[in-house]
Amino acid sequence: MALIICEECKKEVSDKALQCPHCGAPISSKKHDVMIRFPIWKGQMLNNMCYVYNKDTGEEIVRGKQGETVVFECTEPMNIYVVVKGSFGKPEATVYPGDRYDVGYRGFGKIYLSKVDSITGNANCDGLDISVGFFKQF
Repeated sequence: MALIICEECKKEVSDKALQCPHCGAPISSKKHDVMIRFPIWKGQMLNNMCYVYNKDTGEEIVRGKQGETVVFECTEPMNIYVVVKGSFGKPEATVYPGDRYDVGYRGFGKIYLSKVDSITGNANCDGLDISVGFFKQF
């Protein structure tokens, strides 16, 4: 086991760790890995499956659940699309080695991809509060 420096909090972390024990940031084993975070929305009752597909071949690249950050190897630009079961839309992107993305929601469950500089925090507890109207507790 070797110690590496977390890109987010700059503390030492095992190179075998999937996420930083200090800040919760996912640990990418290679600089060219692509990371996509699928957060859980506050108040959500189901933990839906999430998929990343190669747009050109239709092959599944990686899968996970909401609350997870998926990581896959990318050595050259790749066209992808994302599916979250129970949501609408299949947002597409051309990803490059080392890219980071968050999946977000627009009205009525339509998902989108948002490129970010880094992925910080824990997707399980940093979800969005989408409680509105009669669902909101007063």
